[in-house]
Amino acid sequence: MHSTTSSAPIEFTVPGDAAPQGSKRAVRLRNGRTVLLESSKRLKPWRALVSLAAAEAWQGPPCAGPVEVEVDFDFVRPKSHLTTKGALRSGAPTFPGRIDLDKILRSLNDGMTGIVYLDDSQIVSIIARKGYGPQARTFVRIRPLTA
Repeated sequence: MHSTTSSAPIEFTVPGDAAPQGSKRAVRLRNGRTVLLESSKRLKPWRALVSLAAAEAWQGPPCAGPVEVEVDFDFVRPKSHLTTKGALRSGAPTFPGRIDLDKILRSLNDGMTGIVYLDDSQIVSIIARKGYGPQARTFVRIRPLTA
């Protein structure tokens, strides 16, 4: 294994629920061509928020070398998980299961392309978690790595 050192990490938070990327639907155009469209209408606005937050945190040109990504996706619990008094119901799930972790990672990584790094193929390590929190948000930490 190569030994690497990391530069100072950058950190930023993206407000709101992360939007998944990856599910597509086919639409036939009048000219007979078929195009694939993202199924999630929330993808473009959320990816724009990722790009904005990354641009505010990242100073300088995109990193040209390897990077390490650490991310926490927080979602607000549905009201069905709580009692009328606001307490957690017994049997409520510990972790969110409604969104695939790989699909929200894909949209996050694409939103940082061209801002934090040139291409998301530069990501050599990812630590990703999803959980419940007091507000919907995504916390991101990026560490540029050097050989």
